[in-house]
Amino acid sequence: MLARLQLALELEWATLPPYLVALLSIKRSSNRVAADLIRGVAMEEMLHLALVANVMNAVGGRPFVGKSNCPRYPLTMTFEGRPFADRTFPINLERFSKASMVTFMKIEQPQQPVTKTAWLHDVIDVPAPTIGEFYGEIVSLLEELDAALPGKLFSGDPSHQLESDFFWGGGGTIRIVTDLESAKAALRTVVDQGEGAWPWTQDRLAASVDHPLDMGHYYRFSEIFFERHFSKTDNPGKPPTGIAMPVDYTAVYPIKQNARTTDYPKGSRIAALNDAFNNRYTMMLRQLGEAINGTPNALYTAIMNGMHEMTSIARDLMEAPIADSTSGETACPTFEWID
Repeated sequence: MLARLQLALELEWATLPPYLVALLSIKRSSNRVAADLIRGVAMEEMLHLALVANVMNAVGGRPFVGKSNCPRYPLTMTFEGRPFADRTFPINLERFSKASMVTFMKIEQPQQPVTKTAWLHDVIDVPAPTIGEFYGEIVSLLEELDAALPGKLFSGDPSHQLESDFFWGGGGTIRIVTDLESAKAALRTVVDQGEGAWPWTQDRLAASVDHPLDMGHYYRFSEIFFERHFSKTDNPGKPPTGIAMPVDYTAVYPIKQNARTTDYPKGSRIAALNDAFNNRYTMMLRQLGEAINGTPNALYTAIMNGMHEMTSIARDLMEAPIADSTSGETACPTFEWID
């Protein structure tokens, strides 16, 4: 179970850099509505990471954030060495575009009902589970273990719990996890907002139309893709038909896709900026690791200092042309761990 919770944490972490790259590639004077929608989703992915960490800490685990599990792009989400059944596509660090919105919609796409059961994974060769099944299996394991160990499963150190004071932005709040019900509530927030959610009903979509931060991630990205908001009468299984939301895919920096440190000549300004970015990214991740392992107030420092400093450097990179690019590409932060 702890291994699955660790993987859940890594899944949430892995979506952050792609969302941030797409967001920051948008030129500041354009696409403000789309940028706000992406920013809200990115903040909620950080919330999901915090919620999974709280569940893991509540059952005595030690969430790990380090060089060995730092995501590299292009990335395929895997379970026990196999791509998740509904996530067989690569995830890139790429500019804001129609194509990137398609990928983001795929990442957050609500799962469809399936008939295979969890025990089949152990007895025959079947595809890896969907993201929704994966989270469902975690909940089932928690229920089984709590029943087998009444009063003993949730024995983690309460001081390791992240509280709402250390996080803000997006929809939802951090939940302190102390028992089965609070653990299930925390994971329900993760699933309902993003990857693994069941398709929404028309009533649920209608209730969120006036409150974008209550809308599931898939539906927010759908609004950007179709360049139109949902209306209260829309069918959530179909494209939105509400007020138009103009999107300008030309008002972005033409950044290099899936850039690596080795793409930038040593001694160049771009290399220096990328090193500065990665140093701050690594520092933020170290602070995040501290926050989810007994020093909760480090989360405030990670978000306020790390994220804000990274944003400024990322924009400088994205404005900087790559000298030997034949297509006019600009640089992009590589999101690599620096020792």
